[in-house]
Amino acid sequence: MFVLPKGSTIQFINKEIRLKRRWLHEMLEECGPCAKIANYNEKPVAQILYYPEEADITKAFRRENVLVIDCIYNPTPEAQKLGIGTRLLYSVIEDARQRKTYLGNKPCKFILAKAFNTGELLPMPEFYKKKGFLPTPEGNQLYLPIEGSYEPVTPVREYEPLLEDKDKAVIFYGPICQFSYQFAKRIEEIIREVGPNIKVEMINEWEKPEEAIKRKNWWLIVNAKPIHTFFMETEKFKEEIKQAVS
Repeated sequence: MFVLPKGSTIQFINKEIRLKRRWLHEMLEECGPCAKIANYNEKPVAQILYYPEEADITKAFRRENVLVIDCIYNPTPEAQKLGIGTRLLYSVIEDARQRKTYLGNKPCKFILAKAFNTGELLPMPEFYKKKGFLPTPEGNQLYLPIEGSYEPVTPVREYEPLLEDKDKAVIFYGPICQFSYQFAKRIEEIIREVGPNIKVEMINEWEKPEEAIKRKNWWLIVNAKPIHTFFMETEKFKEEIKQAVS
């Protein structure tokens, strides 16, 4: 678990709430319901967040009739290991099978899950695999067929160095994940520690999707080089940043 800069937690949380509230309002107006909340002991304890892939303005290529599950999140200790996340997932799957999602009467071809290891409880890739999800041919996500088969995404070329990215770091964050902005600020802190003279630019990819698209949706570019190491692998991450700025 990372440690936030002292005194910054409330400020970051407030910003994340504003970002997510605005995104949810936009999705509700454009696509209809995009989240479900689970209650336990008369309190909201967990959520599942989903949306149509074709509504993701940050991507150059989007498939029709594909439902994306962005996250299943249960931060409430007394409500964990009770199958709440599983019930939320099955509820969305059943909605898709009965054509009760944003697609209306159109069939949902498949559900795509963004699965990553948060370091807490069961890793999300394992969770989805236990529920019948399969690895995509690209190997970076998982999917569940509903009324169609998997359709590969149109290949995106690798990031090519941009002159405007020289001598600076470009960090992308978004409004969907409640931790995205905090993660971006932690990344900024590490970069400033390793390369104090490098300029840092933080971009909300949903506000400036063209910036994300022209960088091939890479989450972090340092001195016109894409960074591969996840920032929570602190020492390895610092070393890759150091090599990029040198």
